[in-house]
Amino acid sequence: MSPDQIIATLIALMSAATEPAFDALKDGGHDARYPLTIEACPRPLGPLEVEGKTVICGRIAVPADHDTAEGGTIPLAFAVLKSRSTAPAPDPVIYLHGGPGGFAVQKIPMNASLFDFLRDRRDIVLFDQRGAGISDRTVACYGELAGNFVQFARPDEHRMLDTDGPLGKCLAETVATGIDLSLYNTTQSARDVRAIMDALGYPAYNAFGISYGTKLGQELLRTAPEGLRSLVIDSISRVDSPAYDTNGVPGDQALGWVVDYCMADTACAAAYPDLEETIHAAGRRLAEEPKLTLSGQEIDQTMVSDLMDASNGRAMPFTAYLPQVFTELAAGRTETLARLLSGAFNPSPTPEAILAAHGAGLGDLDRTIAEVALMQAGQMRGAEAAAARLLATLSDDLAASGALTSEALLDAALSGVARTLDTEALLALLHDYALFVGQAPDRAAIETLVATHVPDVEKPRLLGLVASMSDDDVAAFYRRARIDAANLTAQSRMGFTLSIIACQEDFPFNTRAGYDAIAAGYRFPSIDAGVRKSTMPLYGFCELFEKHPRPGFHGAVTSDIPVLAMSGTKDTQTNPDAAELVVRGLPNGQAVLFPEAGHAVIQFSQCAKDIAEGFLETPDAPVNAACTAALKPSFYVPPQAQ
Repeated sequence: MSPDQIIATLIALMSAATEPAFDALKDGGHDARYPLTIEACPRPLGPLEVEGKTVICGRIAVPADHDTAEGGTIPLAFAVLKSRSTAPAPDPVIYLHGGPGGFAVQKIPMNASLFDFLRDRRDIVLFDQRGAGISDRTVACYGELAGNFVQFARPDEHRMLDTDGPLGKCLAETVATGIDLSLYNTTQSARDVRAIMDALGYPAYNAFGISYGTKLGQELLRTAPEGLRSLVIDSISRVDSPAYDTNGVPGDQALGWVVDYCMADTACAAAYPDLEETIHAAGRRLAEEPKLTLSGQEIDQTMVSDLMDASNGRAMPFTAYLPQVFTELAAGRTETLARLLSGAFNPSPTPEAILAAHGAGLGDLDRTIAEVALMQAGQMRGAEAAAARLLATLSDDLAASGALTSEALLDAALSGVARTLDTEALLALLHDYALFVGQAPDRAAIETLVATHVPDVEKPRLLGLVASMSDDDVAAFYRRARIDAANLTAQSRMGFTLSIIACQEDFPFNTRAGYDAIAAGYRFPSIDAGVRKSTMPLYGFCELFEKHPRPGFHGAVTSDIPVLAMSGTKDTQTNPDAAELVVRGLPNGQAVLFPEAGHAVIQFSQCAKDIAEGFLETPDAPVNAACTAALKPSFYVPPQAQ
């Protein structure tokens, strides 16, 4: 956050002027086929966002079935993040989020940060796909959510997909409402994308998909390519690969890259000359008795996949220590593993640590200059964080839906009351609060909530706040209840939406027999223990669904539209080799493999951001991927091996 950005944000906050580009959206959008309504954006927005000026949110009504006018509509939540340019490129970037069942609008700051590097030139469009995030109105099981709120908020990961568990009951409630779940699929979502861009007034656009969003991007190429200028697919789920049968393949390939990089490194190869066999030995030892322990807890073969998953999620020197970890595990030891997982090897940002690591060649004067500069950089970070908090507060205070409204004051007061309640009383309050989700705004219901759950000493003050609320405040209270519930139950609802889409369109393309056949070919068989444990429950849960396979959906996509395919060698959720494979049917496709990048490559390096940005500027030109060479890992070699 630069001083110029802070000043520009303050001017925008204090000015009454609105963003002219948003005027048409406030009037219902650009396409009468897809009515658009404006809503307050979910909070927090982020320190540099000003609602109505840098960002605007709402819902677009898309057909439930794009093949017929019958069947009603589905309201999809969207947010438009305006480019910082005064002369932006006319073609924005729309984010196709992962999952299926992830979300984008529900967490605007996270996604604004993810794509901030593109906002110098382009608008960014976020939307929650049908059934996902806060676009879940038509498939939300409100009764089950309220009745079992705690189970949704704190799901038992090992039982979440039990057929008689909360999600099974959620499915039964959703089906009982008459919703046609067969329309919740990737093909309909691809046509939603074109409808959204029409409603927002973007005839030409670019798409950026991550994880499941890459599968949606491939279907976009095939089903609704109109106006699509280019596509970036990052961490690729191929439509022609059985995604769940192959769940262990990414981790197996990622572990293979550790071995291959080590063998290509002279010092690593000398220190760990038979690393592949060492990993096999570590897997065997983890399966033996007595079990090894880590921080007092027994560990088994599932640690192999857990360890690779931990590597996938960390942008730090994690790979460097894996050869030593596996060498020790094979010998029945866990000391390096314990230090690695605790973050003991994470680089320290303190001036002393940075100078110790990089300042060996400096003289006294230059060392002092460097130390002072590092200290000033730390102070600047602190000032930036303080400015961010102040800007966010001012933004909410000045917004129509901001912190000075009666609704927000009531929310703060209720939150304060909740912190004083015992567990039983708090659960009762959460149960009744969750009942507001999906209901029409009603002031009397809010009064009943306060009268029922607020202690007598606080009751008059809170009832007074309810009485002072405008109709807009009452509606805002219900919107906040939805966002609160969405945030608290995100993991459960993601599992439910994933199953709605996966179970209907990916089965029987995926089968237990198919999983077993692929697992039999793993380079590192020990990877299967953890993957099988986490994957098999989905196969059982999917038996509850009717299957709706679509002819041709699982065939490889061909298209002349320019595509950049990005994969990372640490990715344990989608195959590291998928980029190279997917472009075989794309004559204008380019594949780039990023060393030391996990899932969502774009998060792991400036190199990935620069390549993606360069591609979006000139999609028909060859990308310059030279920077990937500098990303290859270096390895820890113990002193006795040096």
